[in-house]
Amino acid sequence: MKEQEKVMTPSFREKHSIAIRIWHWCTFITIAGSLLTVLLAKTVLNKEDNTILVQQNLQASNVTVTTSVARQVAHEFSDKAWNLHKYFGYILASLLLFRLIIEFFQPGERKLLPLIKKSVKYLKQPDSNKPLAKHYLFTKYVYLIFYISLLIQASTGLFMAYSDDIETLKSLRHTASDIHSVFMWVLISYIIIHIGGVILAEIGGEYKGIVSDMLNGGE
Repeated sequence: MKEQEKVMTPSFREKHSIAIRIWHWCTFITIAGSLLTVLLAKTVLNKEDNTILVQQNLQASNVTVTTSVARQVAHEFSDKAWNLHKYFGYILASLLLFRLIIEFFQPGERKLLPLIKKSVKYLKQPDSNKPLAKHYLFTKYVYLIFYISLLIQASTGLFMAYSDDIETLKSLRHTASDIHSVFMWVLISYIIIHIGGVILAEIGGEYKGIVSDMLNGGE
């Protein structure tokens, strides 16, 4: 009987190609910018709040306008935020495509799905470090969920951006918007977990240096 191949202990200190590092930081900046535009559109540039503000400021100058006209003016500011959000969405979709291309050209041992398969095999070994293996496997599954969420976000975002020009798709826009909103919270949750995990890893010392690895490529 052929002896089962022994899988090496997985390591959080992984090598990262320059393409992966560029993608990582560009995606971080793009998602942060995208979320910031949503925050601005929902708060500072909220059209309902600014409708009242427009009326009050004009009344102070002895100019009276209807609520409808004031809402139109306020809507312009809100639209600027959402248009900026749309551009961030285009960039994010392009970055996702770039990530898929990178994955295709990555060495086999650095691809996500092979890494997951190897960590599952390692976990089944009798002499494996179970806590480390489970932790490593958890992080890889979280990455997988992140990529799927990113794909759904990009797809629904692009759908909403172009559905207005296609009459038959307009009826589905509300559904796409709801899905887009749900997965926005999934991405926010991922960012919180990811940053929290990185901070704990750096403080704990056992995996210290993973931030610098994403800057200089790793050991």
